[in-house]
Amino acid sequence: MPVASSPLSQQALAELIERGNGCDRAFVDALLRMDWARSNDTAQRAALSELHAALRAAALRAHTSVRAQIAQGSRRGPTLRRLFDAVPFFERDHFVEEVLGIAYPPLDEVDLTSSEQMTYSPAGYDEIVHAFDLTQLGPGDSFMDLGSGLGKALLLATLLTGAQSTGVDCDGRLCEHGRAAASELCLPEVELRHGDARAVASADVDVVFMYLPFAGEVLATVMQRLLDEAREPRTRSRRRFVCTGPLALARYPELAAVGAAKSWLNVYAWREGARRQKLGRQ
Repeated sequence: MPVASSPLSQQALAELIERGNGCDRAFVDALLRMDWARSNDTAQRAALSELHAALRAAALRAHTSVRAQIAQGSRRGPTLRRLFDAVPFFERDHFVEEVLGIAYPPLDEVDLTSSEQMTYSPAGYDEIVHAFDLTQLGPGDSFMDLGSGLGKALLLATLLTGAQSTGVDCDGRLCEHGRAAASELCLPEVELRHGDARAVASADVDVVFMYLPFAGEVLATVMQRLLDEAREPRTRSRRRFVCTGPLALARYPELAAVGAAKSWLNVYAWREGARRQKLGRQ
């Protein structure tokens, strides 16, 4: 049976999956997603799901060696970053996601409960590592991604810097896939939770990362919670950071920009006087 309205037959797609490279697999994934969105036929969707599973399996096989090195702990930190940085820019993100085992999220998307929530879209590798560099994230630090999806930023934070990483996402299926990816790479330091970012405590987190998973009042609620927590006393001396899209600093005077922006990514540090400002307003 042909797969929905794809310009290639199911057999041709299967052969491309087995014989092609990462760019070919990305092409097949795009076709499968377009066909999935156009089809409501149960049999056709079953065929698409079968090809999608084969796609993921082929990607894992293509990176067997480096994934084994990561799992064994012999390729992490600077050596892994050099590998990722050496990949041509337009191929880099897909390569990184294939190596991490998160390149191919589920074909069907979760129904969002609010128009202010965003569908899954992973942050770019270059922006993620820029956040690590500016915050000087390292071993002993804690990193949290609100709207973490499959856990790309979390996995990279632990693998490249040695930080403890926690993510929260409203799509439980993405969390399950991310947990599986972390387990396959032997990363118990990575935790993915199914939940609402508005209800997540982050008072003990050093770096909070958000790739615009929400907007409007949802974002305002999250930012207010982060602000309230930043005003609480801390026993650790490390500064706290928020890495996200551009914020109106007039609205958040407790934040100060750190370094230059990288595409959409801006890094902000909570000012040391945030708690004193709170006390002065009371």
